[in-house]
Amino acid sequence: MQINYFIVSIVITLLIALMIWIVKTDRKDEKSFEQQIIDQELKPREHPKPQKAGKAM
Repeated sequence: MQINYFIVSIVITLLIALMIWIVKTDRKDEKSFEQQIIDQELKPREHPKPQKAGKAM
């Protein structure tokens, strides 16, 4: 039984390319997920504007 090194090298190259693509996609998705979490966090409440003393009564 002989090993076809050409086919083995193609398969290994494709596997490495697939792993690189998965890592890049995961990093991009992680950054997007972190931004969504930051946007969903509670924002500080805005204080009501103070009324002028002359218009209160």
